[in-house]
Amino acid sequence: MSRRLLLGAALLAAAALGAGAAGARQPPAIEVSVEPASARIGDHLRLSVRIVLPPGQQPEFAPGTDGWGPVELVRLEAPRQLATAAGETAWLLEATVAPFALGDIPFRPTIAVTAGPDIVTIEPPPASLRVLPTLLPDAPLELTPLPPPVPITGAESPFLRPAIAAGAAAGAIAFAAVLIVLARALRRRPRPAPALAPPPQVEPPLEGLLLAESTIETDPVAAYRALAATVRAELARRFGIPATALTAAELRARLEARGADRWVARLAGGLLEECDAVVYAGYRPAPERRRADLAMAYELVDGHT
Repeated sequence: MSRRLLLGAALLAAAALGAGAAGARQPPAIEVSVEPASARIGDHLRLSVRIVLPPGQQPEFAPGTDGWGPVELVRLEAPRQLATAAGETAWLLEATVAPFALGDIPFRPTIAVTAGPDIVTIEPPPASLRVLPTLLPDAPLELTPLPPPVPITGAESPFLRPAIAAGAAAGAIAFAAVLIVLARALRRRPRPAPALAPPPQVEPPLEGLLLAESTIETDPVAAYRALAATVRAELARRFGIPATALTAAELRARLEARGADRWVARLAGGLLEECDAVVYAGYRPAPERRRADLAMAYELVDGHT
């Protein structure tokens, strides 16, 4: 009888340990909401994600990944801690996004979780998002011709067109006379010997990264501004595109069109979006994230990616 009791107790203990281990392996609880749930192309939507993580882990959005699909990040806010209880921390991530495709979009905003030197991506459950068309259901897919212009009688003087022609001719003659006078004056002036231009000084692309590395911990705004300027200048030199005049999403699309590796284009776009969030939106990434961004900038500038 005692042996049976001992065997039953052992089985119950093993089942309890197995249930505890299974509970420890459960993924973190995530709640995703998009307001409003329906919009049109380019409308700004409010994205909110509530996630519960163990202590020492910090979440942040990872735009540009496959889960985001045709939804682009417009404005990013810094992550906020809501509460800490039972050895877990509740975080709130908020951002402004805009869809750029029609129909029902399975929007899964990928989240990157930083735990020490490791970064793990989490795919949350899909959020309901419907993008409505701008045309009516029975509207024809063609341009409507404009009505012809309506003539207005009596609104034009008979001397108007001759006066305009005479004024244009007089202006052209006066302009030609000024050009002739200037040309004669320039001919009479002695031309100085051309001075030798100093040789152009080539600024090494790594100088901006060294500046960013020296201020990444104390002044993240200056560091991320130097990161963005250096990466954009190197991409413009390497691929022949106006990188400094493009947004992060436009730059990613232009790099893919110029034959750049798609992964390189996504890395560059994601890094530049994070630089804009730090410089303009007040976002402050964790120290581990800053070092990871600096390493990514070195890889992009050196051309090893």
